Order: sequence, then C-alpha cells, then structure tokens
Amino acid sequence: MKEIFSERDTKLARIGKRYKGLSRVAASINDLYIYGITSQNFPHLMEVLENAKDHVKEQIRDCKYEIAVDSGLQVKELPPTDPLKQEKKMVDVEDLYKGGL
Repeated sequence: MKEIFSERDTKLARIGKRYKGLSRVAASINDLYIYGITSQNFPHLMEVLENAKDHVKEQIRDCKYEIAVDSGLQVKELPPTDPLKQEKKMVDVEDLYKGGL
C-alpha cells in the first residue's frame, strides 16, 4: 500500500529537517568548550561562530514560524519588548487609593 503525500506534507517534512539541522548547528557551537575551543584559545574564531550562531537562531525562529503557519496554527504577535513601543494603559488614580495606600 503506497501512501500519497500532499505538497504541504513534503514541505513540512523539509522544513522540519531544516529545523533539526539548524538546531544541531547551534547546539554544536554551544558545546565547543567541551573540546577546549574557547574564546581564550581562539578569540577570532569564537567571535565568528557567535555571529553565526545568532544568524542560525534567526533561521530557527523563521523555521518554527513556517512550520506553525503551514500546520494551520494561528500565530500571535509577541508584544514588543521595547518599553517605548509598548501600549500604555491609563490608570485611574482614584482606583489606586481605594483600598488605602
């Protein structure tokens, strides 16, 4: 019996493999100290690898988003972490003093 996969299923599988591979790369960079590869021994190399790890993390985030969207999940936008971009709520001063201060 042969299973028939839709284009969506194969795309999800491909993105899933990409996600796993990128996760392994990030974990490998984190584990380099086990093998004596540190910023004290290889300062330039570790700087380059840390930049690469940041890029890999961005790609992982994008893969997770693609997987969620292609799976039919609704993705909520995260609130901004910048305090200047956060929505301000007005607080009634009288409500603050109702229970006593």
